[in-house]
Parts: sequence; structure tokens; C-alpha cells
Amino acid sequence: MTLIDRVGTMGPFSRSFLALGAQNYVSMALAFALNVVLTRRLGVEDYGRLAMLLMLGQVLLLGTANWTHIGFVRFASEEFNATGRLYKSFWSRISIAFPFALLCMFALIWWRPFVASYLGVPVWAIGIIIAQFLATFALQSLGGVFQARQEMGRYGAMLVLEKAAVLTLVAALPLALLNVPVVLALYAVGAILVTMAALLILGRRALLPVQCGATRKRMLAFSFPLLISCWAGFFGANWFDFIIIRQFRPISDVGLYQLGWQIAAVAQQITIVFSTLLLPKLSIMVARGEKSAIRNFLDRTLPQWLLTTSVLFIVILLTARWLLPAIFGPVFGDAVPVLALLLVASSALALFNGLVPLISASGLTWGLSGVTLISASTNVVLDFLLIPRFGIVGSACATVLAYSLSAGIVMILVQRRFGHVRHLPWLIVPVPMVYLIILLVPDPVSYLVGVICGVVSVSVLLRIYGFGKVLMKEDPA
Repeated sequence: MTLIDRVGTMGPFSRSFLALGAQNYVSMALAFALNVVLTRRLGVEDYGRLAMLLMLGQVLLLGTANWTHIGFVRFASEEFNATGRLYKSFWSRISIAFPFALLCMFALIWWRPFVASYLGVPVWAIGIIIAQFLATFALQSLGGVFQARQEMGRYGAMLVLEKAAVLTLVAALPLALLNVPVVLALYAVGAILVTMAALLILGRRALLPVQCGATRKRMLAFSFPLLISCWAGFFGANWFDFIIIRQFRPISDVGLYQLGWQIAAVAQQITIVFSTLLLPKLSIMVARGEKSAIRNFLDRTLPQWLLTTSVLFIVILLTARWLLPAIFGPVFGDAVPVLALLLVASSALALFNGLVPLISASGLTWGLSGVTLISASTNVVLDFLLIPRFGIVGSACATVLAYSLSAGIVMILVQRRFGHVRHLPWLIVPVPMVYLIILLVPDPVSYLVGVICGVVSVSVLLRIYGFGKVLMKEDPA
């Protein structure tokens, strides 16, 4: 049977997975190209300053939108599966987020002189930050609609088009007009353009306003614990790291850390898309009590996917030393140690992202909030301990430990409810193993030994788990 024949016999989940995966790779390539253009055109200091502005936009999203996204996808998936519509879920999410959005924007406007001074931008740039936040929220909301409708091809197209729009605008703008606030404005324009295209596809009748009191109460009860976890996630992520790095180190170090993080984030997208696609699928499986399908996911699908991510991270580890300075410029060569550590953290994040949809689908949001809070507290303490002494490398070490802790706790939660997860850490072991070899063995032998150990460990795991059907078993459409 040819590859085309195999694709033709796949069920809808598998075809959606392949479509979204392909589009995500295109999106990752565009994000990578965007960072190449930005580092070359802005330089290390302005690149760090742009990271701080994007961080502030992320804070606004955390306070208003991110904590309701999982609940929206879950309830909208169930509503769409039952009725073919998702009016109530969509407007429930909007009505929950609206007062929080007003509060956050008012606070930012009130404190605009201090914020502008801290970021090193004009006061009028605060308006651009707010515009970028609103555009991103609208884009995220319509992306959630496509997720809930399981139209993953369109959701993936949104990812690609948004990155393509921003890249085109940044690359086309004359260098004399390019500065940090202008780049942020281009981010907003890209999000607005894709949002308008999504609205045209959905049509006016797809999102008609309705009364949604009961659904709103259920969604709020489900999502409120995630407000805690989202804010805790901020303190456990790179955005909070930027604040501490800015406090103790020059703004150029923020730029170096941002580049290392961005490349790691491009690699992490493969795990995030996996998690994104799983949430509506697992929500339905848990609601129907499909224990055999869940067990198949934990025993076959997730292990094989974790092994795939490990191979990707190892390849980046072994090539970053030469490729990073060549692509982004010699001044960004100091980001290599940060990237290496963040790839180790990414392997733990892959395990975390693979299990979180199962926890969310089971309604264990308070448990997820507790995990995030513990991980964030660990990251905060370690940041204050390590960054003053070790700089951005210390921040990356804190991320490794915090992500590993959160992955371990999530494993315990899933093991207690579903079982079948104790074997999963072996699938990510090759990444830290290769990192330690590169770190401890003298050059150039270290890279040769790293390649050998990586190939051997992955081969052993492939033999144990096989690499037959990576996606969930399902009936063809």
C-alpha cells in the first residue's frame, strides 16, 4: 500500500493530525524566519526590548483570555458534537473574559508612564500594546472555534497565515522606519488580517449572540481554577524570567535569552499542536468512558510521539553550536548554552503537554492549578537564586527543574486515575543524556559520542515501542 493509499484510509482524527502537523511545520519555519529577520534588523538590545513588550501582551492575555481557553474548547466541542453549533460556549467565554479585559487595560493605561519608562518606549506605544493584545485575543478566540469544530486544517491555516503576514510586513518595511513599537504594531496588523479572514469563513450566522447563563456558570466553574494556573504559569515561564534578567543583567541578555527561548519554542510547537488536537478528542473519549482508547493513547500513541520529539531535540542540540551564530549573527552565539538547557526543559514539557489534555478532559482543573502553582513557585525561587550569579544560564537551569517537577506531578495524577504512564519518562531520557555528554566530554569527541549515544538510545526505544501506527486507532471516515 502506498503512502497516499494509507492517508486515504485514515480516520478523521489522523487526517486532521497530519494536516495540522504539516501546517504547524510551515508555521514553525515562518516563525524561525521571522526571528532571523528580527535579530538581523533590530540587534540584540532592541530584540530584547521587543521581548519585554511581547511579555506585557502575554500578561494581558493571562489575565483575561488564556485561563478560559481550555474550558471554551471543552464545552464548545461537546456543544458542537451534540447540536452542530457552539453559540452558547462562544458567548459564555466572551462574557467571562470581557470584564477582566477592561480591568487589565484600565490598569495599563493608568500606569502608562511607569510602564513606558520601564520598557524604554514612548508613552504612545502603550496603545500599540493594547491593540496587539486585543487582536491576539480575537485571533485566539476564532482559533478555538475551529478547534472545537475539529476543523484543524483551518486552525492550522490561521497559524500559518498569521506568521506569514507578520514576516512579510517586517521584511518589507524600510530599515529607517523599523523600531520596537513599529514591529509590535505589525504583529497586531498580522493578527487582525487573519482574524478578518476567519470571520469571513465562519460567516455571520456561525457566532450569533444568544442567552448563555447556564453554560456561562458551568464554564466559569470549570475555568476559574485555571485562572490560578495561568498566572502561576506566567511565573513559571520565560516571561517572568525576562523580568528577573532585566533586574540583574543588561537588556542584551534578555535578547540572548529570548532567542534561545524562541528556537526552543519553535521545537516545542510540535508538542503544543499535539496537545491542542488531543483536547477535543480526549474530552469526547472521557465523556463516553472509552477506557480502551485512552489506554491505547497512553501505551502506544503518546510514547511514539515523545520519542519523535526526543529525536528532534537531539538534532537541534547537536547542530546549535554552529548553526545559531551562522544564521542569527555571531553576536547571538552566547545564546547556545541557553538553548541547550531549554531543549532539555522542552523534553519534560513534551511529557507535560502530552498528559495535560487528559487531565483537562477529566475535569481535574484544580489539580492542574496545583501543579502549575508548585512549578511556578519553584521557578521563582530558583530565578532569584541562580540569575544574579549565573545570569541567563541560571535562568535556563531553573526552567529545567521547574518543568521536570511539573511533568512528574502530572504523571502521578494521571497514573492514579488511568494508570499506564510509568514507562513514559524513558522516552525523554535521550535528550538530557546527549546534553550531559556534550557538556562533560571534551570537544570535538563530545559531539561524536553524543551522536552515537543518541542513535543507540533511540534505536533501543524504537525496538521496544515500535513505530507502526503513531496515531490513535480509529475507524476510517
